[in-house]
Amino acid sequence: MDELWERRWLRRHAMAAPFGVFFTTALLTYFVEQGQWQGAATGETAAALVDLAAVFYGMAAVLIERGFRTMFWALDKRKEWREKMRAEAHAEGHAEGHAEGHAEGYAAAKREFDTQLARLTRAAREQGITLEEPPPG
Repeated sequence: MDELWERRWLRRHAMAAPFGVFFTTALLTYFVEQGQWQGAATGETAAALVDLAAVFYGMAAVLIERGFRTMFWALDKRKEWREKMRAEAHAEGHAEGHAEGHAEGYAAAKREFDTQLARLTRAAREQGITLEEPPPG
């Protein structure tokens, strides 16, 4: 994927470079000539600034391209971080729910056991059976 991106970027850059150098040259000429058009002298100034404009354009193109890559890398890392946090929150919620469900189930079973024990104890007393002594055997 990276190799394909590099080839595409180089193709785009090769197509955009003449326009970028032209506009960078025009901008540099405008600043050097202080916004004044002076005919042929302005053309000579522009011709002298083409090399410098090409360097400036190349620097800007590299910075912009790396900036985009860094931005998309940061967005991917943010997405990974959010997915990780969601997974951890889900696991924590699942564990809490499981623990609460276990505690509730244990409490319900204990109540049921106590109810049955009380019923059996009452029935045993009604029949004259003492629960402290083992039944005869």
